[in-house]
Amino acid sequence: MKILITGGSGMLGSDVVPILSEKFDVVVPDTNEMDITNREQVFDVLGSQKFDYVLHMAALTDLDWCEDHPKDAKSVNADGTKSIALACREFGAKMIYISTSGIFSGKLGRPYTEDDVPKAANVYGQSKYEGELAVRETLPLERSLILRVGWLFGGGEHDKKFVGKIFQKMRILPKVQAVSNILGSPNYSVDIGNVIRGMIEKDASGLFHIANTGEPASRYDLAVAIRDFAGFDTEIEPVPSSKFPTRAIRPPMEAIASVFLDKYGFEIRHWRDAL
Repeated sequence: MKILITGGSGMLGSDVVPILSEKFDVVVPDTNEMDITNREQVFDVLGSQKFDYVLHMAALTDLDWCEDHPKDAKSVNADGTKSIALACREFGAKMIYISTSGIFSGKLGRPYTEDDVPKAANVYGQSKYEGELAVRETLPLERSLILRVGWLFGGGEHDKKFVGKIFQKMRILPKVQAVSNILGSPNYSVDIGNVIRGMIEKDASGLFHIANTGEPASRYDLAVAIRDFAGFDTEIEPVPSSKFPTRAIRPPMEAIASVFLDKYGFEIRHWRDAL
């Protein structure tokens, strides 16, 4: 089975690509070889070989940058995804689209499931949701797989997000601050990769939430867990999100839960075990 992967050099891709490479013939073009905002180039690459799947992970993910550059966010996250979907339809590949828990407003007060209606709080979330709609409008349900993931960590030195950053800070600082009033679902990239591999093997299709199990966590909860696991003496101060003003609104609840993963027999470990 041959799989084309976009965004394979990123944090998520650095763990997912090796996992899929163990079982499948994987092709990972860089942005020079395939710019997803160039529809002609997308069609040329997908038409150059017979691909069974396209795993589409390439995206602009910096929330504040997207807030300041909405046209660019739409061009990559929505229009680029549309180009991938159209090429998959043209050449008969099944598409896997990695979406985000950030498509929700965060006002529900509990983890979001696949049955909840998206309403993005920022440009990034809206552009990713428009990407979902592009996949659904272009491909029949049995030819697509939309996977929403939460707060990512993993990738070793590629982890430039919260877990990687706070770990490095605690190595050298006696005290750090971490936001305690925003909740999400920690997501280990290795576990996501294993689920993707299993879904390909089972020929799954549809919409799924993927997150490590366990109670919703704040950044403060993650920092405390990291400190305890690593044996640091760092003092961790819980602070409100207002302590770190951002251009893009952060939903107060970004946690997700799946009601459909059991259909395929997938079990994902607790986020503390993954961490």
